[in-house]
Order: sequence, then C-alpha cells, then structure tokens
Amino acid sequence: MPHDGKIFSEEFARGLERNWAEEFEQTLSGPLKESSVSGHPQEMDVKLDQPSSEYIHGEAQDDWLEQFKDKIQPMLSEQDREWLDTQKEWEKLHSAEASLRAVDPEFNIYRFQADNYYAQLPPDALKDAIRHMQESPESASLGDTILALESAVTQAPQDAHLWLQLGLKQQENEQEQAAIAALRKAISLDANSLDAHLALAVSYTNEGYRMDAYDELHEWVARHDRYKTLVPESAPESMGSSDARKAHVQDLYIQAARMTPGQDWDPDVQVALGVLFNISAEYDKAVDCFKAALSKRPDDYILWNRLGATEAHIGNNKEATVAYFRALELHPSFIRARYNLSLASTNMGQHREAAENCLIALSLQQRELQSMDEKGKAAHIDASRAAPARGMSSTIWNALQLSMYMLGEPQLAESCERQDLDAFRSKFDF
Repeated sequence: MPHDGKIFSEEFARGLERNWAEEFEQTLSGPLKESSVSGHPQEMDVKLDQPSSEYIHGEAQDDWLEQFKDKIQPMLSEQDREWLDTQKEWEKLHSAEASLRAVDPEFNIYRFQADNYYAQLPPDALKDAIRHMQESPESASLGDTILALESAVTQAPQDAHLWLQLGLKQQENEQEQAAIAALRKAISLDANSLDAHLALAVSYTNEGYRMDAYDELHEWVARHDRYKTLVPESAPESMGSSDARKAHVQDLYIQAARMTPGQDWDPDVQVALGVLFNISAEYDKAVDCFKAALSKRPDDYILWNRLGATEAHIGNNKEATVAYFRALELHPSFIRARYNLSLASTNMGQHREAAENCLIALSLQQRELQSMDEKGKAAHIDASRAAPARGMSSTIWNALQLSMYMLGEPQLAESCERQDLDAFRSKFDF
C-alpha cells in the first residue's frame, strides 16, 4: 500500500465514473428500475458501519453461527427457548414498524451526561482542548471528546457546528439516538448544513428509518448550490411509498454524479450514493462509490470502516480486513473498526485473531474508563455518572465469548460473563 494511503488512483476513480455512466445508460430510464435492485428495501437490515449477522458469510468451512448454536443450544432450558422465540417474533414486528420513520419524541431530546469535568473550563480553554482533540484524534479518547463537546454546546447552545461535531462523535460512539438528537439540533439551527443532513441520513440508515434517510439525502441535494437545480419544483406522484422515494432520490444523485465528470467529481455525491445503494442492498455498487470517495479522501478513517462493513455484507472478508486495517492505521483507537475486524476474522475461521481484536478493543475501553475516573477525581467529580460514554461493550464481550467457545476455552467463556479482562492475559497478548 502506498504511504499516502491512496490505494485507489485518480485514474481508477475516473474509470469508475465512466463505468457508472455506461451502466446507468443501460439500466436507467429516469429512476433506477426495480429489476436492478437486489431485494426489497423494506426487507433489508442495513448497517453502514457494522455488518449485521444476516449478511456475514464467512470463508470458514462451517458457518460459525451454526457452530455457536451447536454449542449453546443444548444449554438452554425450555423456558429460554420460548423466550428467544418470543423475542425473535417481537424483533421482526418491531423491525417492520421501525423501517419507515423515526417518530419517537426521544430523538428530539439530547441527554447530557452528568457531572462533566469539562464544565469547569472557561470557554477559551475549552475551545483549545476541543481543537487539540480534533487535530490529533488518535491522542484523545472518544469519551473525553464527547464530554468536551457536550460542555461546549451547553456554553454555546446556538452553535450549529458544535452540535454537528457532537453528533458525528456520537455516531462513532455507536450511540445513534444521541447522534440523531444532536444532528437534528444542528439542522434546526442551520438548515443548510450539508454535512449534518448527510450524517443524519447515515444514522437513519443504521437505525432502519429509510424514509427519513431518503428525506435527508433529498435535502442535501435541494440545498446544495451546485445541485439544487436538479430538484423538480413539484415531486412526482406516489412519493408516499418507500420504493418511489428511493427511486426519485437515487435518480437525483445519479444526475449529480453526471454533472461533474473527469477530475472535478464530488466525493460527497459518491458517499451519498454509497448510502443509497446500501439501503437497497446493492452492495457492489456501494463498494464502488466508497472506493471512489476514498480516492479523494484517503485519510477518512470513518469511510474506510464503512467500506469494510459494506465489503463484509457481500462476504468479501479479506477485502473488508484490508479496509479495517487502513482505518486503524489512521486511527488506532477506533474501537468500531477493531470490532468489525474481529467479525471478519471470525468469518474466515481465524478465531484466535478474532479474540485478540476483541481483547484489544475492550482494553482500549478499559483504559478510557480509568482515564475518565482519574480526571473526574482530580475535578472532585464522580466520573462513573457519565454513563452514556462509559462501560466496556457487551456486544464485544459476547463476540469474545463466542471466540472462546470456538477455541475450546469454556472457562474463559465464563470469564466473559464477569467481564474479567485480566483472566485472558495469560493466554493472549493485548
């Protein structure tokens, strides 16, 4: 890999643009035809930043989920099985209902963390701290950055850019509800914040709110100085359906991509198309879009992780691993990419590597907790009350437990229940 990180050349990106134009001429007559969409949009469980288990197809000889079931199912009581069956049915119903709109009033309320030790800093000192965190993200913990931004927005509640930054960090923190609340606030203060509209579309996609995602992507085009002329004065008929909305918005972005051929093409358009193609489960096209965007943004670690998750959706675990490694080169403490790398290793039957990546992620979270506690004590504050930014991820512990069963380590699997990280140090380096 070249040192500048540009594994996709400008020639490659321009070739993608030409290929897109040719493909669209063949497959499009206005909006994208339904025959070119693989799967019904409302049947998809889309995650842009993390591949869901439904779309993880490993390269190991036996499917790891089946192995897990073989080991765990005999341990379940009849009552456990009935509860799991009931839960699955509820989740199916909830998924169908939640696939349209984010109507929960909680999405309009940002819940601040209690006892924020950054609240004691004067405005200028707080601005300096945030600027340092933004310039050197690898040296700042995610929890610290969120606390600093929360303190900043309480001092300047009308600053749309601060709300945007807070929303982006909450996305990275896997707190989509908080991210949506912050990004909605940013847009309420600055309706022309293109970055906020695009980021909110990603959060809505991750949560399954497809209609809201289409609306935010539409707003991005409609408010963009270069592309707003593409939006018709009146929307097409039958825009109430998800399919019609998707086709209309997708066509707008395809037109936008065609407006800037050659070297002047817009990476934001490619990112938005990647989001749209993820929603419709056209992952090959989404991969092309994210690769094109990365050719102009080679240091965007969030986008590298998004590319990896999209590759994983179609079973390209080796390619996903390359993307995750690049994200971690750029941002070593990026826990989401570390966890996703663990999933890719599991899919390839590399259970020890999967376990090591989970352990690294958990140790990063543990060190962050210790750092927050120390800063809280110095400020005479109980940092443990900062609950939303605290705690080692139960999802990662569950993945680690799975790896222990695969490696024939039932005692260490039990240690996962106690979240005892020290129990693993004699057998793993992390």
